[in-house]
Amino acid sequence: MKKALGIALQLLAVVVWVQFLATQLYDPQLEAAGLVIWRVLDPLMVLGVLVAVFVAFDRKRRHDSSAATGMTRDYFEANVTLYGGMALLHALLWNWIGFQFSDPATTHPWLWTLIDISLPLLLVPTGRRLIVGS
Repeated sequence: MKKALGIALQLLAVVVWVQFLATQLYDPQLEAAGLVIWRVLDPLMVLGVLVAVFVAFDRKRRHDSSAATGMTRDYFEANVTLYGGMALLHALLWNWIGFQFSDPATTHPWLWTLIDISLPLLLVPTGRRLIVGS
């Protein structure tokens, strides 16, 4: 199950990355298909980030309960993944809910760009961790 979830996270990261690059070639506001693709991807992105935060929380909890002390690589990776994922989840929910339930023109395009760039950086290592199983 973890392996399938890890593969799904990595596939989602690639799809978001490709769609982000594709939007540099066309304007999703003018193309109806572009908005439909993002409307499908947005809830999947939220689910992916939630899974990544859960995996990072579990990793941090296991590290904090171990006997390891000090600033180790595992400690650093666990904290960066957890808190970075939480910040990304907050930004994603803020912009997505604002886009869905209020005027889409009031969302921040620069925040969407930051989200679309950061999401693959979070999901690919998390998916790899789930596949490898360490």
